Amino acid sequence: MWMHYEYHRNQERCSKCRYCITRVSCPSPNSCVGCRACYLACPSEAIEETTVQPKSAVTITVDGQRVEVPGDTTIKVALEHLGYSFSRYIEDAGFFAPCETGGCYACSVLVNNQVRQSCHTAVSEGQRIETRLSQDQHPIRIVGWHQAHSVGGVGTPWPEKGVGRGWAFYAEAACFSAGCNLRCRTCQNHDVTYDSRAKAVTPEEAARHLLQLRERVAVHRMAISGGEATLNRPWLLRFFRHLKENAPSGSRLHLDTNATVLTKDYIEKLIDAGMTDIGPDLKAVSLETFQTISGVTDSNLAKRYLETSWNAVRHLLQNHYPENVFVGIGLPFNPMFYTSIEVMDSELHEWASRLISLNDQVQVTVLDYRPEFRRADISRPSIDEMKNVKSFLEGVGLRTVIAQTAAGHLAPTTPAPDIEMA
Repeated sequence: MWMHYEYHRNQERCSKCRYCITRVSCPSPNSCVGCRACYLACPSEAIEETTVQPKSAVTITVDGQRVEVPGDTTIKVALEHLGYSFSRYIEDAGFFAPCETGGCYACSVLVNNQVRQSCHTAVSEGQRIETRLSQDQHPIRIVGWHQAHSVGGVGTPWPEKGVGRGWAFYAEAACFSAGCNLRCRTCQNHDVTYDSRAKAVTPEEAARHLLQLRERVAVHRMAISGGEATLNRPWLLRFFRHLKENAPSGSRLHLDTNATVLTKDYIEKLIDAGMTDIGPDLKAVSLETFQTISGVTDSNLAKRYLETSWNAVRHLLQNHYPENVFVGIGLPFNPMFYTSIEVMDSELHEWASRLISLNDQVQVTVLDYRPEFRRADISRPSIDEMKNVKSFLEGVGLRTVIAQTAAGHLAPTTPAPDIEMA
């Protein structure tokens, strides 16, 4: 018997923020098809899951075969009933479907000759679905919010940041991608992460907009962040290639990432495509803290994400830094991430020690995580707390530590390693 999930608003918990309307594009407003996008995106956690029996079956054509699948559901669920597998980890067999909110388009299929997200498209009678995109099909995803940044991101070298240079200084031109494989309850960019209403674009379209912005604000650095930009591999590789081919000589191409799906072969392809700077967030060293910060409840999946992020940093630092790629490491920080001061000190000490074993000079930016998204109840770390964390990491042996605070960035005690800048 086919079973089906539906999601409905609990009016008692609803904060009337309208997030599920203004950010989430419901694929079937008149009859819930269980895509979960509103459930995952609701800041108030006011969306509830219920199990129901599908009302009907529909007949569709999948890869040339006519089949019967449950109605009132998504194409992804319909394909799962046919035996197709989906995973939130990039190296598993089957389809990669990491965000589940309709932003990244990594799980795209061809529906009646149009590229659509299988996780966020309702199945309907008579659909013609091709599960593999042809070579002439351009990958798409939701990317936008192009803006000039005065400070840049985690992967921006300290000498390039606009700290203390005035309001008119810009460090880089940046764009942001929707969709993320993590579920951080303190997500600092949730308006972008959970947006499924914006128009999906090709990598060439997004790159052209970024190149135009770069020219207007007269910078040599261009960046992409998120959400999580690495989720749609074909899209991101073409994005960097287009920037590389059309940017002036000496331009720096920067990726900020959680690094949880950044495998060694992916890193090599990104470098070949033109990436010159990268800012991986290493959210934790222990699985427990990683799950607390990332919101990934599946411990096996969380373990793979955590190991992949550290392996990515190890590969970058041992094989490409600083000659080929500038690497800056991000450390999200808020005391609420830890169960006690002793646990916090132990976790930070081990985190720093592991990084020192790879390279003690790598630039580290400690990020003060503020009350945001589902954790409006916490407090932003004080300037003194951020100074203390910075001093603690330096005391363990890290030589280039920056701290983000409410009053601006605290400079590293020692400068970042030399890197050729345009």
